[in-house]
Amino acid sequence: MVEIHILKIETIECEDGYEAKKLAGLLAVQKDNTIYVSRIAGTVKNEIIFMLKDKSSHSVTLKDEMNVLRLKSIVEDVVAGKKTIIECLSRNHENQVGISTQ
Repeated sequence: MVEIHILKIETIECEDGYEAKKLAGLLAVQKDNTIYVSRIAGTVKNEIIFMLKDKSSHSVTLKDEMNVLRLKSIVEDVVAGKKTIIECLSRNHENQVGISTQ
């Protein structure tokens, strides 16, 4: 059987450039091709809180609640093994998240 992987680019808008750089760091691909985020700890309006593998928590403020819902869905799929983040690039207040799906 041949596995087909589809690359999709999602744009996530943050409140500002600082938050975009913070998100890019949190979603950076590690040497083992995983991300350091272990789960979504919660959301509050336009803020998303990540739990990292070292058990620390970090929040990122996004442009609006729609961006929070989209990012939450992406990260939950990555943590569940349904998708893989290939890269996350920050530019101004936006992040381009490259996602591989099967």
